[in-house]
Amino acid sequence: MNLGKAYNSSELESLLDAKCSVTTDLKLDTISTLSNPINGSLGFINKTGDYDTSKFKALIVDESSSNDQFDNIVLFKTRNVMRSVSLLLKDVSKNQIYIHSEKYPHVTIGENVKIGKNCVVYPGVFINHNTVIGDNVIIHPNAVIGSDGFGLYLDQKIWHKIPHIGKVVIEDDVEIGSCTTIDRGMIDNTYLKSNCKIDNLVHIAHNVKIGRNTAIAACTGIAGSSVIGDNCTIGGGVGINGHISICDNVHIHGMSMITKSIKSEGEYASAMAADTVRNWRRNQVLFRNLYKNR
Repeated sequence: MNLGKAYNSSELESLLDAKCSVTTDLKLDTISTLSNPINGSLGFINKTGDYDTSKFKALIVDESSSNDQFDNIVLFKTRNVMRSVSLLLKDVSKNQIYIHSEKYPHVTIGENVKIGKNCVVYPGVFINHNTVIGDNVIIHPNAVIGSDGFGLYLDQKIWHKIPHIGKVVIEDDVEIGSCTTIDRGMIDNTYLKSNCKIDNLVHIAHNVKIGRNTAIAACTGIAGSSVIGDNCTIGGGVGINGHISICDNVHIHGMSMITKSIKSEGEYASAMAADTVRNWRRNQVLFRNLYKNR
């Protein structure tokens, strides 16, 4: 993601509350993630692991990291990596402004928004910075496109907000229902592929990818960084865990809870249908004691 300006190493040391590992005249104008690295960019490592860091020119790392771990990469060492990333993203997003659209009455639009041809955007819609919308898209009243994802970091046992600067990318022929919220990514993007249909009151979290020709019914919640394939249907009130994938041609019944990836096409359900309270209580007793019959 472009940072909007080139930061030199001294500026980054001050802004990130970090110490640079070398004296350098390095300038950086792009930040990217380990999952989607960009050549010559600034990255960050928040958790220990074996990562390919070859594309990064510099990294924000924990102050305990050794210079020997990273070949030819400038390090900005800090006591809290996500705090430093948050400070940078906050600086990038400051002073951004919103306008009331002249083309779409009572619609609020941020900076760097692109809207294609033949779109219908109803009153009350909010479209945040960096959003890209294709052709023939319909967005119903009071939908929110590009709100910040639920990104937080802990510092001294207190939760703090992480600003988000990623995009929401909506392809052609998509329809989005009233009061649906689609979050933009912290740095990477959230995608709605062509001809997907989203009902009212759906929540699509940051970095989610919704496949082509997929339909999602009302009150479904999709947690961050999940990927849903093409030609899927998802019933009302479904809950989908974060960081999982659902393959193409999957059909999920209403009120189901999806906690792990689905790798085979077909129909899936998990919710228990309503019954009398008497029967429900009996079934609950049986359910709680299933493990004893193994």
